[in-house]
Amino acid sequence: MPVLTDSAAVAGFCSRLRHETYVTVDTEFVSERTYWPQLCLLQIAGGAEAAIVDTLAGEIDLQPVFDLMADPSVLKVFHAGRQDLEILLKLAGDLPRPVFDTQIAAMACGLGEQAGYARIVEEITGAVVDKGARFIDWSRRPLDERALAYALADVTHLRDVYDHLRETLERSGRYPWIEERMAVLSDCGTFRADAGDAWKRIRRKPAKPRDLAVLREVAAWRERLARKRNVPRKRIVQDEALVAIAMQRPASTEALAKIRLVPRGVTKGSWGGDIVACVARAMALEKSELPRPDAAGEKAERLPEPLGDLVRALINARCRELGIAPGLIASADEIRRFAGDSADAGPLASGWRYELLGRDIEGLRAGRLALLVENGALKLLPV
Repeated sequence: MPVLTDSAAVAGFCSRLRHETYVTVDTEFVSERTYWPQLCLLQIAGGAEAAIVDTLAGEIDLQPVFDLMADPSVLKVFHAGRQDLEILLKLAGDLPRPVFDTQIAAMACGLGEQAGYARIVEEITGAVVDKGARFIDWSRRPLDERALAYALADVTHLRDVYDHLRETLERSGRYPWIEERMAVLSDCGTFRADAGDAWKRIRRKPAKPRDLAVLREVAAWRERLARKRNVPRKRIVQDEALVAIAMQRPASTEALAKIRLVPRGVTKGSWGGDIVACVARAMALEKSELPRPDAAGEKAERLPEPLGDLVRALINARCRELGIAPGLIASADEIRRFAGDSADAGPLASGWRYELLGRDIEGLRAGRLALLVENGALKLLPV
């Protein structure tokens, strides 16, 4: 099994890959014990050569890998690569470019919404991926042959998947349909989350704007602390405790200590004072500064039910006809907003999305088009 554990071997391998048109890339990491995922293995394959870089092997120098990732003449192919890209951005200070994500491409090639890697590999190549290896502790050494074979197969199968999807996209003329999504993955801003937005990830948020303001403050405090200490957020305070703090709004550490979901250790020392200070800042905000209940994107504009039914039927029928996943065109919220207000400059308002669906949604909304069933298929009829 080609496992590289010294800097010279990594440098030679990456130097040879600089002559490739594309390379396939995957990572294995653990994230349960830290805020930032710990990179354990980095797998890369070219046309005739593939290897695993053991990133935990002593003082191994990964700069040749970062140089390869930055080489504009070599396309970097990932599958569902968002987490891989985020890890590489953290380590290298920049993103690989250019990139191609086979999960996004599969959405344009009739393989479904967010199709899993094992399913795509089996459908395209006939190979069966060992799913049981997903539960391996990749930080453990030594890794057995089964684990290493699983890791390497991720990038060797990916070569065949990429070749098939690229040819399908080029033959169908759908390559432009995915370019915008690939550009998002090449933008560092996509991965640099603001601590002030951490509250939006919390489920079952309170409804009152003042409570949301408190939640926003304490979630941002937890996010910054977790990053600084490199520990999971839940090691600081659980989500449920943050929500309880937001709804109780404790004005002192004594009041904080009375909240059942807040661990005793949190109320002692500086953490308790920090949380109370967060509450005080939120309570001092003017009403106009409070977050709206829908600011986290949870309550998209609701369409009148008949129009909503028509739009959903049209989208599902058109996507089945074209063999694409609805999520490739727009999110559910973007579709609802566009259908509710045709002046919304969202993704459906221009380009290929407008040609495929946007214009017809406008027609339905304005009453210029109607839907009917003909020979078991949904058809649009001018009114």
